[in-house]
Amino acid sequence: MAAPGPFVVRGYLPATQAHKAYLNYHHGATYVVDSAVVIKGHFQFKGVVADPQQASLLLPPPGTPYTHMLAEDVATIYLEKGAITVTGPGQPMQAVATGTPLNHEHTVLTAQTAPLQAQLAALYAARRRQPAADTALARQTDAQEARLNQQLQGVYAAYLRAHPANPYSLYALAEYEAYQPDVAASAALFQALALSVRTSPQGQLMQQQLARLQRTALGAQAPDFGLPDPSGKLVKLSDLRGQYVLVDFWASWCKPCRAENPTVAKAYATYQHQNFTVISISLDNQSARAAWLKAIQDDGLTWTQVSDLHGFNTEVAQQYAISAIPQNFLLDPQGRIVAKNLRGDALSQKLAQVLSAN
Repeated sequence: MAAPGPFVVRGYLPATQAHKAYLNYHHGATYVVDSAVVIKGHFQFKGVVADPQQASLLLPPPGTPYTHMLAEDVATIYLEKGAITVTGPGQPMQAVATGTPLNHEHTVLTAQTAPLQAQLAALYAARRRQPAADTALARQTDAQEARLNQQLQGVYAAYLRAHPANPYSLYALAEYEAYQPDVAASAALFQALALSVRTSPQGQLMQQQLARLQRTALGAQAPDFGLPDPSGKLVKLSDLRGQYVLVDFWASWCKPCRAENPTVAKAYATYQHQNFTVISISLDNQSARAAWLKAIQDDGLTWTQVSDLHGFNTEVAQQYAISAIPQNFLLDPQGRIVAKNLRGDALSQKLAQVLSAN
């Protein structure tokens, strides 16, 4: 990979209304949250990275904390030695970073996936407008989403096979994983990469991530954990053995999580007397305890809620390889993982399927 060293990020996003820009990345073992004043769309960051890495560039709208933003207010860029330019006419998510090798490859692959991503975005928007009672339309939408996800898998897989020695392939593999629940498929693509890529610092992290994902693959025994509920009582996952259990990761600040809570609430209300329950794990931090409790109340979350309020640093997030939320895992009465990342009607459909068979 490219030699570690100093970087500079110069941004110009004329449409942004943000007063401050934030850059989140790792410097060795330290998680860095840097900030810069935005003046007429211009901002700049300088720093040093030990190894090239993916970073998040956040431009929160006025009055919005940088921890509470929608995806469109966040740009993904790659920090490595050199000068990086970030430009774009609209939302930060659509900004383009140029000037260094990883950012160039990211731009190339993003252009290839953009048509499919646009179709997915339109599908999600249409789903939000669908009548909740129209189950036939919901099934049709889910089938369309599955086809688009499969096509995206194909684009990422083709890139990986064509670029086995390119360091950016590790990041392409991470994107592939988001659309491919089969860890074995991801592991096979990883093993096909060049030795220099697999043994790089980022490659070693990917290997560790694949090992963690293997522990939560379909059919695997779900890792046990114990966390306190809001009253301080310790709740263990193994205490719920004998039921179908949805292990749900969320946070009060996560807008997609909050949007999904009514779906989980509906499933819980429908199936709680049919050997099904939910345990929700908040990835809020200690400073957000009040927000966590308020979100539980506001969203009507009447099932088991637990958290040690350590955010993504909590041990259970590491056990389950959680890098983004919302995420969930459906366990059978023996504690084996039978489904992952069930969203919308897919959750109720899966529960109807497994509960009717028992």
